[in-house]
Amino acid sequence: MYKESGFFPEWASPGHRGCMVGNNSASILVDAYMKGVKVADLETLYKGLIHGTENVHPTVSSTGRLGYEYYNKLGYVPYDVKIKENAARTLEYAYDDWCIYKLAKELKRPKKEIDLFAKRAMNYKNLFDKETKLMHGKNADGKFMAPFSPLKWGDAFTEGNSWHYTWSVFHDPQGLIDLMGGKDVFCEYARFCVCRTTSVSMQATMDRLSMKSVKCRL
Repeated sequence: MYKESGFFPEWASPGHRGCMVGNNSASILVDAYMKGVKVADLETLYKGLIHGTENVHPTVSSTGRLGYEYYNKLGYVPYDVKIKENAARTLEYAYDDWCIYKLAKELKRPKKEIDLFAKRAMNYKNLFDKETKLMHGKNADGKFMAPFSPLKWGDAFTEGNSWHYTWSVFHDPQGLIDLMGGKDVFCEYARFCVCRTTSVSMQATMDRLSMKSVKCRL
């Protein structure tokens, strides 16, 4: 499909479909290759993955990367540039960049190229709010958007909220643990996210998590 349209598909349907966010053809294709799936034209595969990081489909915005101009320059897709689900896109793109980094390293691409995607894979850190210890949409000027509720569904996120998406750092869990302040805090947040089922205010949430952390029993 890349040879015909210039993009890999981002959804399991014929042709391109406007659905969901992310550039997850990268993660799927890299995962398949790293697990031994044979690729007849590896050069074209890699070229197509790179193309998807620097372009968006002209009519189907979920294909390629909507907001890539901001993401590649600022390290995140801003909240205030009229691109919906911007924080979710940033977190998805960072993971996809890690996948491309792994492939670039495997293929022994130029060091500058490898380093670029290694750096972009860390872009998730740009949305981490040290005050709440959660992922938080950020404006183009570098300031976090306000007012902020970690329970707000959608908006900067996709079919979820900040509590759900804060864990979307599949490629660098230790990095997220360190940002949160260590294993104990990380585990307390995770426990709260999984066990709390009723709506609570931001203040109640922070009051709960300001208590002495309970050590994980893993």
